[in-house]
Amino acid sequence: MQSLLNMYQSTEKLNWALVIPTYKREAVLLRCLRFAAQQTLPAKEIIVVDASPDWDKTRDKMIHELVAKYPAIDWQYVQAKRASSAAQRNQGIELASAEIVFLIDDDSFMFPDCAEEVLGIYAQDTAHQVAGIMPKLEALPPDSEPASRLENADKVNDKPSSKLSDQFKIIQVKLRAFAKRLIGDDDIFIPYDFAFPKYTLPEALKDMATHPVPMIHGARMSYRRGILAQVRFEEALERYAVNEDNDVCYRASRLGMLLHALKARICHVQDSQGRLSRFTTTALWGLNQAVLHRFHSSDIVRFKKRFVKLLWLRLFTQTIKDVLDRRWRLPSTRGVWFALRHYKEILSKTPEELRVWYPLFQQSLIRRDRLESGNGA
Repeated sequence: MQSLLNMYQSTEKLNWALVIPTYKREAVLLRCLRFAAQQTLPAKEIIVVDASPDWDKTRDKMIHELVAKYPAIDWQYVQAKRASSAAQRNQGIELASAEIVFLIDDDSFMFPDCAEEVLGIYAQDTAHQVAGIMPKLEALPPDSEPASRLENADKVNDKPSSKLSDQFKIIQVKLRAFAKRLIGDDDIFIPYDFAFPKYTLPEALKDMATHPVPMIHGARMSYRRGILAQVRFEEALERYAVNEDNDVCYRASRLGMLLHALKARICHVQDSQGRLSRFTTTALWGLNQAVLHRFHSSDIVRFKKRFVKLLWLRLFTQTIKDVLDRRWRLPSTRGVWFALRHYKEILSKTPEELRVWYPLFQQSLIRRDRLESGNGA
C-alpha cells in the first residue's frame, strides 16, 4: 500500500505534454483532443502543429470547445512551418516544457488513465534508465467501453448491429496481427548497427505491468524530454514521414530502454482521411529507410545487401496482402517495386546531396498521389 502511495506522489511531481502533428483531419483531431483533455492526470500542455491551409479554423473550433472547458491545460495550436510530420513533431517538441512528451497521431485516442499509467512507470524509474514508453494498443476506442468505465459512455450505441460491428473490429485486428506473424511482414526496420539494444527491466520496475521492447510505434510514443533533446526527428522526410518513428526510437534506444506499458491503453483508429495513397506510403517506407541508413548506418555495404533481401520479401508479402484484400491494382506491390527501382540512386548520393535532392524527389512522388488515390490505390 505504501509503495502505491509513493508511486502516486511521485507521479504528481512529474508533468507531461502532448504533441500532435496534423494535416486536413479536423474531425478526427478534435475527437483525439477530447480524449486527451479528459485524462485522470491532466496534461501540462497540449500542442497541435497543423499543416492544413485552413488551420486557423480548426484552431478556433478547438478554442471554442475545449480551451474554456479545460483552462488548467496550456493549449497551443500553431501553424506548421512545413508539411512534414517529422518537422511538425520537432516544432511541437521545441514548444513543450514538460518532463515527459507524448507524441501520438491525430487519430490516436487515449483511454482516461493512459497518461497516469505511463507516468507512474517514469516516476518509478528514478535512475532514468527508461528513454521511452509505449501504451498498449486497444482495438476499440474509449467511448466503446461500458458506462461504468467512462464518463461519456451514455453515448455508446447499444444496438445489436453496433455490438456486432465492434466484435468484427476486434476479430479483424486479431486476424491481421496473426497474418503479420504468419508471413513475417511487420513494420520492419533494419537497425543502423544491425542489432537492437537488449535491456533487462530494473528492479524498481519489476512489479509493474511493463516489459522492454526493441521499438515503439509512432502513433503512441512517449519520451523523456531530455532524450528528445538529443534525438530529433529527421526533417528530410516530407508529409507522412514513413519510418520517422522507427528512426527516432532506435536512436533513443541507444540512450535508454524502451518499454511497453500494459495497463496504459490507447486506440489507433487509422483514419484514412487526408492520408497518402497505399502506393505512395509503401514506396516511401522503402525509400525513407534507404535515406535514413545513408545518414546513420555504420556499414552501408552491409545494409544494401540486407535491404535488397528485405525488399524482395516485402514484394512477395505485399502481393499476398493486395490479393487477399482484393486490391486488384496491387498498390502495395507497385510501391515496393518503385523502391526497388530507386534505392540505388539514393545510396549513391552523399548525405549532404540527399538533404537537397530527396525532399524534391518526395514532393514529385506526392504530386502523383492524388491520381493514385483516385484509382483505388
